[in-house]
Amino acid sequence: MQRTLSNFCHIRPYHEIQQEKILDWIAEVHARAAHPAESSSVDSFRRVLSQKLLQLGVGKEKIESRGIHINDLFQKEWENMEIYPVTIDPKGKGFTERSDFFEREVLKVFENFYPSEDALPEHLIHVTCTGYVAPSPAQRIVSMRKGGMKTTVTHAYHMGCYGSIPAIRIGAGFASAPDYGSTDIVHTEICSLHMHPLKHNTEQLIVQSLFADGFIKYTLHGAKPLNSHLQILALHEETIPDSSHCMTWRCETQGLSMTLSKEVPVRISRAIGGYLNRLCKKAGLDDKGVLQNAYFAIHPGGPKILQHIQELLKLELQQVKHSVQVLKDYGNMSSATLPHIWERMLQDRAVPNRALIVSLAFGPGLSISGAIFQKEG
Repeated sequence: MQRTLSNFCHIRPYHEIQQEKILDWIAEVHARAAHPAESSSVDSFRRVLSQKLLQLGVGKEKIESRGIHINDLFQKEWENMEIYPVTIDPKGKGFTERSDFFEREVLKVFENFYPSEDALPEHLIHVTCTGYVAPSPAQRIVSMRKGGMKTTVTHAYHMGCYGSIPAIRIGAGFASAPDYGSTDIVHTEICSLHMHPLKHNTEQLIVQSLFADGFIKYTLHGAKPLNSHLQILALHEETIPDSSHCMTWRCETQGLSMTLSKEVPVRISRAIGGYLNRLCKKAGLDDKGVLQNAYFAIHPGGPKILQHIQELLKLELQQVKHSVQVLKDYGNMSSATLPHIWERMLQDRAVPNRALIVSLAFGPGLSISGAIFQKEG
């Protein structure tokens, strides 16, 4: 049975903000949180943080803008911010308020993806790592619609940046059932909800300089659709041994907190060659030919990781340009990032019909998750 992906549709966050403005805002928020009553100390600390942020390699030459769904970046009265009123609450609002924001805004996203006159799919997979409420916005949209009893909701949560591949694997399993209809996969990531203004260490500043918000949906078919699509040739996932400490994503009082070890690029470097060989074998392909001819949708965890993988696999810029451009235009949208890259590849006529597309993403575990697609149409 052929399994394919098509009908990509994204919704952009409320605000598209230039990276330098976001970095200035981050420095300001951290400075005001650290020194809420001392204006001279605020100015001094802000200058120190601004300089540090510029040295992290995530400036406008790598990321031009990011989508941000919260309004706080435009708020001049700091005590009135919805999530980060740092002059009265230096840590920002707690997990309850952040969850309320996620629930309210993601329900609006689902309402936009599924207008009242549109039919819902047989299966709906909701992917996120930035908000958890029950019933979820996916369940609520089904509950609100007549005929919703025919739609099954599945949650693929907390896998982070590689979450799209497991979601496709789940949908591919559904497609093996008799009389299968279709599965929609919907990603809703509001990473801007999870900054901690009192964590000034380099690791946290890197995280806050990379991540952005993004929403996208697409359909998994159990047959070949008439429109342009990606045919799934192989899916594969591995956990790198003895690497569980390298990347974490944990629920805390003030929201969700991510850690990234300096070991991540090294661990990935050691594992990627063998992983790619096994992924290609699943598709019946030779990895050397794939490296020379395929296009690569690499999750841009950051500019350095993307560059590192490109150099390690000896890929030409043309092979990875869509990953580079999505990072530049939107930032790292966690699980929603790879689908945005696939959408661009489908739309780009420079990616020819029947071109192979290799997708790679990395997340807590450390997990390497990937797929090989063939572009059709």
